[in-house]
Amino acid sequence: MIYSIKRQLLPVLNALGPLLILLGIAMLVPLAIGFRESENTVYDFGLSSLICFGSGGILWLITRRFRRELETRDGFLLVTLCWLCVALFSSIPLSLLLPDISYHRIFFETVSCLTTTGATALVGLEHLPISINYWRCLLSWMGGMGIIVLAVAILPLLGVGGTQIFKAENTNLFKDTKLTPRIADTAKALYSIYLLGSLFCAIAYRWAGMNWDDAIMFTFTTMSLSGIAPYDQSIGVFNSWPIEMVAVIFFVFSGFNFSLHFSAWRQRSVLSYFTDVEARTWIFIIVTGTAIVFSVLTIQHTYPTWEATLRHSLFHVASLFSTTGYCTTDYAQWPRSLGYFLLFVSLFASCSGSTGGGVKLIRVLVLIKRGLLTLQSLLRPRDYLPLRVGNTEIPEQLANTVYAFFALHVMVMTVATFTILFSGVEFTEAFSSVVACIANTGPGLGTVGPAGNYANCNPIHLWVGSFCMFVGRLELFSVFVIFTRTFWRN
Repeated sequence: MIYSIKRQLLPVLNALGPLLILLGIAMLVPLAIGFRESENTVYDFGLSSLICFGSGGILWLITRRFRRELETRDGFLLVTLCWLCVALFSSIPLSLLLPDISYHRIFFETVSCLTTTGATALVGLEHLPISINYWRCLLSWMGGMGIIVLAVAILPLLGVGGTQIFKAENTNLFKDTKLTPRIADTAKALYSIYLLGSLFCAIAYRWAGMNWDDAIMFTFTTMSLSGIAPYDQSIGVFNSWPIEMVAVIFFVFSGFNFSLHFSAWRQRSVLSYFTDVEARTWIFIIVTGTAIVFSVLTIQHTYPTWEATLRHSLFHVASLFSTTGYCTTDYAQWPRSLGYFLLFVSLFASCSGSTGGGVKLIRVLVLIKRGLLTLQSLLRPRDYLPLRVGNTEIPEQLANTVYAFFALHVMVMTVATFTILFSGVEFTEAFSSVVACIANTGPGLGTVGPAGNYANCNPIHLWVGSFCMFVGRLELFSVFVIFTRTFWRN
């Protein structure tokens, strides 16, 4: 047993070392910002960078003799350890710079940034040193980059639910002209799209009226669909419809599967967006959701003009459905049904292979198709009725994986909600925060809603929230599988 653990763990730790070194290098960005602004954060970011760089180097050196070609099983452990270790080491500068804030709030904030959730446990954000806000936003952007490759390049090889369905839709994902053959090349291609999109987003925000610092920070959290902001009022502090429309455009852009962007760029055609069933459904949900919210707000006379109603409806539907979580107004003051509606749809609206969180549309489509197919089989029990999503036939085993995923999702949400309830939190806050965290959306309802935050939550609430963000971002299976006895067998 011990031999099996060593054989499994040490090669993965060797691969983890360079990642910590890269994290230490990334900390030089807020260090440079702090130096530019003559802030007292330079020493702390410098020390944190050295700790990350040194830890990564030592880890790589002491495990290099165990280095080998990583197997499929190793991928699960590597993914989980990478995100956990990066979250722990990323919290070091915040712990040093904000000593009066308890660590459970610091860790929650770090996990929220890294998993692109956007739930904040800090207050007075605009009064923090700008280097700290840069670090929060940069973490979100790096998390978004990791998510793209995790969802499109890594998880399909591990056979994890919805991402595997995407692979089934593109049977030659690593062999045809849609994506390059090797994972490394795939990652580079997707990173290129992500970087280019970030460049255009920053320029658009600057054109819309932001200064360059705000444009860069909001670009980091827009492209990653994080919703982390350097202001307590989020993007609503600008009260600018051009800025909001720029945000909506990039919400929708980042909510697509990034491999579709690559296909469209490589083929010089937008046909892939129209032929992909998940992409079509994504646009349909945005349009339909906006129409529903607009109609309810109009009937309730929430805003004096239809232009204002449409502006707020479109922005919050795009923001919440994409799991970004930016807010321009307190939608908790809208009819209560709309708050629950926005939060519920955020659980599944974004596409697989995007920087969005949640269950992902493709899984929901499989679930709906399978339900309809079951009804048909009652009338035609002897007929072979294949499960199809679009033009792709979904294998039975893959469909069963989706069922298991939903079942595990419900179980985790139930246990997490009751754990928070037992700590003395009201049901609305407990349940909505679990949904918002596991979907990586950010704001919930009640005290953790758009006008509030997670700063006053008790430690149990924040630790459970951190866990939900973590497993929600890694899509549950890749975390829970390492706790099975079978995983560690030789």
